[in-house]
Amino acid sequence: MTDKNELQELYASFARVYADGKPIRSVFELVAAIRAAGLEPELVTEDWLRTLNRDWVYGESLLPFQDPAVNRLYRRILIGG
Repeated sequence: MTDKNELQELYASFARVYADGKPIRSVFELVAAIRAAGLEPELVTEDWLRTLNRDWVYGESLLPFQDPAVNRLYRRILIGG
Protein backbone atom coordinates (compact mmCIF):
# COMPACT_ATOMS: atom_id res chain seq x y z
CA MET A 1 0.00 0.00 0.00
CA THR A 2 0.97 3.61 -0.05
CA ASP A 3 2.90 5.27 2.74
CA LYS A 4 1.62 8.18 4.82
CA ASN A 5 3.49 10.85 2.82
CA GLU A 6 2.03 9.60 -0.45
CA LEU A 7 -1.48 9.69 1.02
CA GLN A 8 -0.89 13.22 2.29
CA GLU A 9 0.22 14.29 -1.20
CA LEU A 10 -2.81 12.61 -2.76
CA TYR A 11 -5.15 14.31 -0.29
CA ALA A 12 -3.47 17.67 -0.97
CA SER A 13 -4.18 17.13 -4.68
CA PHE A 14 -7.81 16.29 -3.85
CA ALA A 15 -8.07 19.46 -1.77
CA ARG A 16 -6.60 21.58 -4.59
CA VAL A 17 -9.08 20.18 -7.12
CA TYR A 18 -12.02 21.07 -4.89
CA ALA A 19 -10.63 24.15 -3.10
CA ASP A 20 -13.40 26.69 -2.84
CA GLY A 21 -13.75 27.18 0.88
CA LYS A 22 -16.25 24.40 1.56
CA PRO A 23 -15.32 21.46 3.79
CA ILE A 24 -14.46 18.30 1.86
CA ARG A 25 -14.41 14.58 2.63
CA SER A 26 -11.71 13.11 4.87
CA VAL A 27 -8.63 11.16 3.80
CA PHE A 28 -10.30 7.97 5.05
CA GLU A 29 -13.35 8.55 2.84
CA LEU A 30 -11.19 9.43 -0.17
CA VAL A 31 -9.10 6.29 0.24
CA ALA A 32 -12.30 4.22 0.54
CA ALA A 33 -13.53 5.71 -2.75
CA ILE A 34 -10.18 5.00 -4.41
CA ARG A 35 -10.25 1.38 -3.24
CA ALA A 36 -13.88 0.96 -4.30
CA ALA A 37 -12.90 2.16 -7.78
CA GLY A 38 -10.21 -0.53 -7.88
CA LEU A 39 -7.32 1.93 -7.95
CA GLU A 40 -4.12 2.24 -6.01
CA PRO A 41 -3.55 5.73 -4.60
CA GLU A 42 -0.43 6.23 -6.71
CA LEU A 43 -2.53 5.79 -9.87
CA VAL A 44 -5.08 8.48 -8.98
CA THR A 45 -4.99 11.53 -11.24
CA GLU A 46 -6.58 14.93 -10.90
CA ASP A 47 -8.80 13.99 -13.85
CA TRP A 48 -10.07 10.98 -11.88
CA LEU A 49 -10.63 13.13 -8.80
CA ARG A 50 -12.81 15.41 -10.93
CA THR A 51 -15.06 12.46 -11.80
CA LEU A 52 -16.19 12.09 -8.19
CA ASN A 53 -19.72 13.21 -7.39
CA ARG A 54 -19.29 16.85 -6.33
CA ASP A 55 -22.15 16.56 -3.86
CA TRP A 56 -20.28 13.67 -2.21
CA VAL A 57 -17.03 15.66 -2.11
CA TYR A 58 -18.77 18.42 -0.14
CA GLY A 59 -20.76 16.09 2.15
CA GLU A 60 -24.10 16.75 0.49
CA SER A 61 -24.45 13.17 -0.78
CA LEU A 62 -23.48 9.81 0.70
CA LEU A 63 -22.21 8.32 -2.56
CA PRO A 64 -19.13 9.24 -4.62
CA PHE A 65 -19.98 7.42 -7.88
CA GLN A 66 -22.70 7.06 -10.49
CA ASP A 67 -22.29 3.26 -10.53
CA PRO A 68 -24.46 1.59 -7.83
CA ALA A 69 -22.15 -1.45 -7.54
CA VAL A 70 -19.10 0.71 -6.86
CA ASN A 71 -21.10 2.76 -4.35
CA ARG A 72 -22.06 -0.46 -2.51
CA LEU A 73 -18.39 -1.47 -2.35
CA TYR A 74 -17.51 2.02 -1.09
CA ARG A 75 -20.04 1.65 1.74
CA ARG A 76 -18.67 -1.81 2.66
CA ILE A 77 -15.13 -0.43 2.79
CA LEU A 78 -16.26 2.42 5.04
CA ILE A 79 -17.76 0.07 7.59
CA GLY A 80 -14.77 -2.25 7.43
CA GLY A 81 -16.44 -5.02 5.48
